[in-house]
Amino acid sequence: MPEKSEDVQDLIKRVYALGYEVGYHHHSEIGWVSNIYNDLINQVDDISFRDLLRRYYNEGKEDGDKRRKHDMQEHSAEKIEKIKDSVSFDREISEIANTLLQQPQMLVMPKHILLTTLLNQPEILRGFRLFDDPGL
Repeated sequence: MPEKSEDVQDLIKRVYALGYEVGYHHHSEIGWVSNIYNDLINQVDDISFRDLLRRYYNEGKEDGDKRRKHDMQEHSAEKIEKIKDSVSFDREISEIANTLLQQPQMLVMPKHILLTTLLNQPEILRGFRLFDDPGL
């Protein structure tokens, strides 16, 4: 066990900082994290003090994870504010694109195939008229 209280405080800070780093950045606890953690824990012979260091490590890990979530929510709120300005422009573009990409319905005749005014339907096909109505 480290002799001086300064060494103990430094060791606790380093273990907590390692846990915070792992929690915030979601590092894998295999590899370099495991090596550093074991080096820090092995500096102590007392089992109860090792348990204390483990608790500080886990507390740092939880605090780092909470901070990460907080930062992500704060960052996403700022990002949403920026995106709101461009949403109206995006909607206008999407409406234009939708009108350009609309497919004709199955039974609707395209405008250029409809009869022109020069070619009217023959009178005989219109049926019998009782009154002389030019609109029929």
